[in-house]
Amino acid sequence: MLRMPLKISRKALAITSLIGVIIITLASLFALPKLTTQYSLKQFLPKDNALLKLDEKSRQTFQLSEVQPFIITAKVNKDNGDWFNQSKISDLEQLTDLVSNFPGVRTALSLATVQGAISNENGLSVGPLLKNVPVQNWKSETLANPIIAPTLISKDGKTASIIVSINRLNTHELTALRQNLQVTAAAALPFADVQLGGTPAVQTDVGQLLQTELRNFVVLGFVACFIVLALIFSNFSPLIISFIVIVCANILVVAVMALVGLPFSILSTTIPILTTVDVVSLCIHTLLRYAEEKKAAPEKSHEDLVMTTLKAILKPNMIASLTTMIGFLSLLTTNVPLIREYGVTAAISIITGWIVTTILLFPLLLFLKGPQAREWAWAKARWGLYLFRRSGLWTMGIIIVSLGLALKGHSLSWSARLFDDLPQNHQVRLSTETIDRELGGMIPVDIEIAGSQDSWNDPKLIERLDALSADLRQTKGIGSVVSLPDLVAAASFQHSRLPASRSSTAEIFFLYSLSNESPLKNFLNADSSKTRVSVRTQDLPGNELHDLVQVVREKTEKAFPGMGVQVTGMGSTIHSLNNDLSHELIFGFWQSMLAIVVVLVFVFKSLRWSLVACIPNLVPPAALLGFLAISETPIKPSVAIIFSIALGLAFNNTVYLLSRLRVMQKNTKSGNLDIEKALWLEGNPCLISSLTLLAGFSVFMASYFAMNRIFGFYMLLSMLAGLVGDLILLPTMLKSCPWLLGPLRFKKEKVMATAASILLAIVVISAPIKLWAQGLPTAETLGKEMSSRISTKDETFIAEMKIIEADGSSKERQMQIWRMSPSKKDHSMMVRMLKPADLKGTALLATMKNDKEDKWIYLPSSKQVRRLTGENSKGGILGSELSAEDFDFNRDSSATTTVKKEMEVKGAKFYLVESDVSANSPNYSKIVSYVSAKEFLPIKAECFDKQSKLVKTIDFGDYKKLPGGKFRAGSIKIRNVQNKRGTDITLSDIKINQNLKASKFNPKALADD
Repeated sequence: MLRMPLKISRKALAITSLIGVIIITLASLFALPKLTTQYSLKQFLPKDNALLKLDEKSRQTFQLSEVQPFIITAKVNKDNGDWFNQSKISDLEQLTDLVSNFPGVRTALSLATVQGAISNENGLSVGPLLKNVPVQNWKSETLANPIIAPTLISKDGKTASIIVSINRLNTHELTALRQNLQVTAAAALPFADVQLGGTPAVQTDVGQLLQTELRNFVVLGFVACFIVLALIFSNFSPLIISFIVIVCANILVVAVMALVGLPFSILSTTIPILTTVDVVSLCIHTLLRYAEEKKAAPEKSHEDLVMTTLKAILKPNMIASLTTMIGFLSLLTTNVPLIREYGVTAAISIITGWIVTTILLFPLLLFLKGPQAREWAWAKARWGLYLFRRSGLWTMGIIIVSLGLALKGHSLSWSARLFDDLPQNHQVRLSTETIDRELGGMIPVDIEIAGSQDSWNDPKLIERLDALSADLRQTKGIGSVVSLPDLVAAASFQHSRLPASRSSTAEIFFLYSLSNESPLKNFLNADSSKTRVSVRTQDLPGNELHDLVQVVREKTEKAFPGMGVQVTGMGSTIHSLNNDLSHELIFGFWQSMLAIVVVLVFVFKSLRWSLVACIPNLVPPAALLGFLAISETPIKPSVAIIFSIALGLAFNNTVYLLSRLRVMQKNTKSGNLDIEKALWLEGNPCLISSLTLLAGFSVFMASYFAMNRIFGFYMLLSMLAGLVGDLILLPTMLKSCPWLLGPLRFKKEKVMATAASILLAIVVISAPIKLWAQGLPTAETLGKEMSSRISTKDETFIAEMKIIEADGSSKERQMQIWRMSPSKKDHSMMVRMLKPADLKGTALLATMKNDKEDKWIYLPSSKQVRRLTGENSKGGILGSELSAEDFDFNRDSSATTTVKKEMEVKGAKFYLVESDVSANSPNYSKIVSYVSAKEFLPIKAECFDKQSKLVKTIDFGDYKKLPGGKFRAGSIKIRNVQNKRGTDITLSDIKINQNLKASKFNPKALADD
């Protein structure tokens, strides 16, 4: 009778939770139409990168559109000759004029409409080039003109293009325009094979393929997981339970994405699969635990078995989901929006899947018939007996193989191509290949050559640039080159190809100015001090393109010594940025590992257990490094993210196995480890859940995109390696070395196994670190490292100040200081004197907002607050050499900062960092800092005045570590090299991030003792 209310309570709670989840799921369906798909070549590019800013500056200088054009390619069908006849050119002209009037189109250019200036006996003709040239001369005139061939017509005359420049359009408008262009072009040119290419075409086509692929992934993922479930269980209730949980979890995950504005990208198409396999894995572990509990206590009621199962499995399921989520959250450290969004989306998927599974398993298990596992599924993992007979051999063998693979991983391939992810034989891929092969290449590289004002009016410079352009056209890998001499030659009305005098050059420039859309602005800036050479290369492997860009740079610098040469454009930036990002993502594996270790310390209440849990999970990254190197798979960010993702998934089996072992250890008085029993109980559930993951991720092998196929393959490889690490290396290692988790006793194998494990960790660590350390860190990377250790919103401290005058005399002060910096342009500091006694209570307030500094002083003798006016804003605090700006640990990030070099001083390594702060500092033009390469803390700073002369040096020492991982120097020495004064400061009682209020920093607060 006493249990009856409890039963009613359980059932009522179960019904309530089931109805609640179903209602929320149904309501979520209304959010699904808001979901969008998105694809862009720039999605993998970091924000606010110095290279990209340089690229943007060059585009602004030469008025280049940021929006890439559509490119219609039309190849004349076999037996139809080439494009050089009046009928075909007439059709091409009509199509070009028609397309130019489409909504969203800015201009359209083709061979039939390209403008030119022709000089003949009748005078100077300006207009469509082919209308001013006899038909018999079309071929010779156009193919010899670098502006036209091979950009608008291939060298064999069979493939023509229409370059359709567009306005900035949204996804819907872009898709509609793409369809209109395709249909119209195909109808207008029936004698040619018409394709649509260019970056917008890639973007729209891939977006549509993502939608198709998403549907395919959902269906195939369901099928793969249900096949595995059917092999495990002999009745239908597990299938029904899993189906309901999968559907609800996926709908809720997608709804959350739609509501928070997270689109489906080429990466996040993996989310439905990830959600499905994660949910099925949790279900399998729970349902098999139910079968185990039922076998162990057949007399228990179904309801009691359900409650016992859910109680036992709750913590392991939560920890497994948490470690997986951490692997994805490590992607938030990157500065790439796409990857950060993917990390957030995947984390949402994992946590939502766990919540939905945990809530729904209670009512579904309670009201449906208990799962009946097939004999092989719930049987003990007796295959482990064979491993235990030769545990030492297995342990050493796996470690040796992992070491070999990790060492091989030092030679990774960085030869990725930009467009090799596009689906084979798809229209957009074929068009891209046509442009790359026949129409001058797909990858833009821009050379900017800078001289003094009116430099490029000089015919001699134009002649040298013409020679350089001719040389570059002969360079292997370059498809086309267009430069200022080509425009000058095209408009020349002199007898020679290039003008012979400055006056002739000026006349040609004036001629171009008469055009509504003068191409000259894209190659010459307003004061004729800078010119641009437009180079397009073929889609080469990343390392080859890097070498080619270097060759282009060297040839240009050799041709124009003494002038500024700058290389920008996609070809010069994208591979280098992708490689840097890939280094960062591979290195980010260790961030995930560290975060998981911290979590496991709290879970197992033991640092030793959490560290041992990491050892088998070094096998997947070692295997990934080795196989990536052996197969020479080009490294891309989409491949590099596998390291962090795989780690989170690999820890799942470790968590279940060690959680079971921990419970068993606590239930024994001796504290000894029963490795065999733990593996017998957890071996098959871990193996089965891993098979589910393998089945789910195998769906990616059917993807349209090479990126997803490669992702799927290496995810399968990492999970297989994880199985080896968790179900072979971990149990055999613990069998051979029980002291790792049990009572510590000295044995010879202890030293051997420990050394082997440490060696494995060092080798695996060294691979990504070596990759990351191939060059100097970027200013952005170094700035983030320093900021994470130094920047605070506010702080308070006691300062002992010694002011040293030029003659050597000194005076000492003790004061309490409060500082607050709510924004980059808003700084406040209050100083209240403590010693000497005659100054005690005197207070100073200094505020700086938008470079305007105000000061107030409080005099305790008269109890008055006075504003300080007419002072030099560059003055120091209390007559010292310390200014408010020197305490600005949140220095404005708009300063241009460069990491100059790495140097060694007295055995310690430093980065030499130079910051141009002239635009945002009232006192300084630049600051040169010496930053510790080990701790990423500033050791010394040299400040230069507005005349670029050294004015002040600041030395930081005796660093103290504060809460939140922040650091503060305990001593600061400031020396003014111009007035020979100095200030020594010792800081104590430092408190940071105390949530100081703005009311603390106003004149009224000065009088508050």
